[in-house]
Amino acid sequence: MGNKGSHRLTQAGFAVICLLIAAGILTDTALPLAAGASFLLLALMTMACPPGMAAMLFGVQIVFTTSFLGGLGVYAGPFRLAPDDVLQIWIFILWAGALMDGDGRIPSSGSGKLILLLAGLSLAAFARGVIRGYDPETAAVFLKPMMGYLFFFPSMWLLKKAKNLKLLTVTIAAASVAAALWVILKGYTGGEGVYVRLTSGLRVSSRELNAVMIGLFLTGFALWKKHASIPVIPAALALVAMGASLLLGQSRALWLAVAAGALAAFVADLGRSGREGLRLGPLVSRILLIVVFTAGSIAFVYAAGLLTPGDVAARGGGADGGLAGDVSLWARFLSWWEITRTVTASPVTLMFGTGFGHEITYFRPDLFSVVSIPYVDGSFFQLLLNTGVTGALLLALLYAGGIAGSFRLALETGSMYGMWLTASFTALTIAALSSSLITNYRFTCVWGFLFAVMETLRSRRGENG
Repeated sequence: MGNKGSHRLTQAGFAVICLLIAAGILTDTALPLAAGASFLLLALMTMACPPGMAAMLFGVQIVFTTSFLGGLGVYAGPFRLAPDDVLQIWIFILWAGALMDGDGRIPSSGSGKLILLLAGLSLAAFARGVIRGYDPETAAVFLKPMMGYLFFFPSMWLLKKAKNLKLLTVTIAAASVAAALWVILKGYTGGEGVYVRLTSGLRVSSRELNAVMIGLFLTGFALWKKHASIPVIPAALALVAMGASLLLGQSRALWLAVAAGALAAFVADLGRSGREGLRLGPLVSRILLIVVFTAGSIAFVYAAGLLTPGDVAARGGGADGGLAGDVSLWARFLSWWEITRTVTASPVTLMFGTGFGHEITYFRPDLFSVVSIPYVDGSFFQLLLNTGVTGALLLALLYAGGIAGSFRLALETGSMYGMWLTASFTALTIAALSSSLITNYRFTCVWGFLFAVMETLRSRRGENG
């Protein structure tokens, strides 16, 4: 199919996504309409080219909540398939076809080898969990995001064509803006995950904000590097909207992750400038950019009547009792202690974990009760529980390689993509210390794509000498 036809189908897919957004926002009883629109999306998918489908996958995954997509899902045996699952499976089918034709050959790279090892270990953890009698559907919930990293390989195939890099990165940015606007709208309309904290005001708890963070970095560094194709005013407004949504999320871990990611990217960029002598001007301008962006986001939520500067300061400070009085943080510590106690019960469990679906029982001070759940906050502890030291170490090596490789790319090229990847990998790693966004959330397809972008750019730089 020609480029024009592919772009038209991609645009049609995004139009359907907009219909789904409208259906989900305007009414809770529009499942027939949403299901019909979803069917149309999948029908378009069967005719679209693989890059167009990958763009649709990113759009669906980033914009929609898990519960909303789950309402449109269907059961395939004991497992539930949502629209994003079907899109992902279809892309893998096309990639498998390209692989058989010799066009989608699996590339040899450090990231790819680690991802294959993680995927193999995850399959073993799933099988072990089912054999031990854990609920298969629960075990599959953990397996699916880990399999999402395999999207690295079809992404490497798609990125053989340079134009696909622009299509998919623009999709991530656009979907992040759409998700941010949805979060802001939920602040007005209420609904799932929306509540008011006594100490810090309105909070919109949404997993989509983790992907919005990646779109924020992409747009911000494209604007900073004065990328030729980015319109300045719309990009600046998009930055403020995404920043405002992150403020509404009131996740201190995510705020810290954004700050750490931006700092790592700026250090890499300043390091490149430092080869000719460190200049004060770029440093001051970067600091001013961060101050203006932060102030603009706070002013936006204040003007919108959603949060006050005092609310933001209270959440970032010690209004909830500080670290010593943060019951949610103590709940994490207690879960991590129980995981450590569980995996050290035997050498085999220490090395390979309990399998997916295992529940830990511990006291949660934030709920004032003892709970038994298979989910924990903290990706590395989640893998430590389910796959042992082996899985946690592989995940740590994967992201350490992502940070080091992208930092080196930013130093060597000074490109927007180098800064974006450096910030993204750093922020994801920091946030994953206290949440499970790189193991339990469906955005692992996007994270796998980030690794593919890094490896593709490094490969092209090597070919060009």
